[in-house]
Amino acid sequence: MEPQPTTAPPAPPARPARPRPAADPVVAIAGNATMLGLGYLAMRRPILAALALCGTGFLVWSAAVQTENPLWRYLLPAWGLAMVVHAWWLTRRTRIVPFVDLVEPDPARRPRVFAVTAAALVLLTVAWFRLDAWWIAHDAETAHAAGDCEDATAALDQLDAVHRVANGPAVLRGEEAHDACDLLLAALDAPPTEAAETMATYLDHPGARWDGAGPKRAEFLLEAALLDANPDLTAVEDAFTQFTTTLADHPGQSGAVRTTVEGFMTGLAEAPPCTGYLVDDWIAAQTWDAEEIAAPIAAAAAEVPLRLLACAEEYAEADADSGGVLFREFLTRYPDHERAGEAADGVLASGTYCANPAAYPAAPDPGGPGPHPMQLAGTWGSEGRGFPDSWLATTAAETALVVCVDAEVGEFQESCQYQRPDGSTYWATFFAHRFTIKAYALQTGELVEDYAREIGNPCPNTLDGTFNTISFFISDTAMSMASEYTDEQFRNMFAPLQD
Repeated sequence: MEPQPTTAPPAPPARPARPRPAADPVVAIAGNATMLGLGYLAMRRPILAALALCGTGFLVWSAAVQTENPLWRYLLPAWGLAMVVHAWWLTRRTRIVPFVDLVEPDPARRPRVFAVTAAALVLLTVAWFRLDAWWIAHDAETAHAAGDCEDATAALDQLDAVHRVANGPAVLRGEEAHDACDLLLAALDAPPTEAAETMATYLDHPGARWDGAGPKRAEFLLEAALLDANPDLTAVEDAFTQFTTTLADHPGQSGAVRTTVEGFMTGLAEAPPCTGYLVDDWIAAQTWDAEEIAAPIAAAAAEVPLRLLACAEEYAEADADSGGVLFREFLTRYPDHERAGEAADGVLASGTYCANPAAYPAAPDPGGPGPHPMQLAGTWGSEGRGFPDSWLATTAAETALVVCVDAEVGEFQESCQYQRPDGSTYWATFFAHRFTIKAYALQTGELVEDYAREIGNPCPNTLDGTFNTISFFISDTAMSMASEYTDEQFRNMFAPLQD
């Protein structure tokens, strides 16, 4: 018998890897739905759990810090969905054991309840903060739209990082509104000029919500325009342009526009007269279609003539010519006004009537039998001339004629020889005073008489060196002058006006 060859015993089989405990699919999926990696922990995958937690933390931080970037708001739920799908994939072959044993408790029951509860809490928390962010933004917007930015900003200050993650768009809208409200609050607490500029910035801000900002800006502009005695008419124009824009864009603000215009016209009555006059002059050159603007201006129209008259009186104190211009403007605009007589008196007192005659309809009619009370305009007055009282008037209400008198050297009259105290002689040549007389009917401002007279007495007995004349020349051997005249000669020149 032949010996059998020896063979080595077969190698023992390799030690199989320790099987990974089967994970409950419900626990894994619900745990990953928390986005905290709880499902991976349930599957004994700590590295994946750590990665999941880190990824969620990074995305939450990014969504909170870079809220304006919508990418993070999309990546965060996508990340959570990816973990849920991954948990399902890893546990797809695991049989789900239903809760059917009502006698002995199922050992999987507690982990499932914990995982589902945790996922529900996360979802509810996100939903709550999302709703809370929307509600805060909504309340703030309602207060903002009503012009109450103090309440609006107080509400918006409640928004925090959690709200940013849960409802980024609402938070962004809130921050935009907060910036606009900061502008509005700053404008309401600033001087008029600065406030108007800030309000203009607010109106251009995308977060602006208060429709009343337009009338308020116009109010600031109008206040700023009246800060100085010389009003800023550009600001007034900007204000009324704002009124028109507001009425076109926000018809609901018509009441605010009307109230603001009414307040401005009331303030104009309390402003210095010349300030009000300059604004009135600008307003008079405009045309307003909107009743909200036109009606308050029309309601205050009775104050306009009074401001013009008061301004004319102010100007007359400093400069007669300037006052005369405004008095004449009053007579032109308001000839039948109850105070037109004061304006007519102002024109006559200014010494500018002859250069630009004006009509005062309430003056006496210069027609018919005389006398016709007159005022002499210019430097040739009636004082001390002995005129009959019936010929003269002191107020515009009594004045039928305004007589403009101008004098120049007239025709040659006579030359006479005089002897000086030292015995020497010299010749004196005399010329007449030539007066041009133009009489205007104050009632109409029309020229009714225009004539000239020459008067003067040449060659007086003595020349004592005191002369009342419009022309005088003297040398060593000769002299010339316009001869002097008497008060009677001067009065007689106006006799034809009294017939």
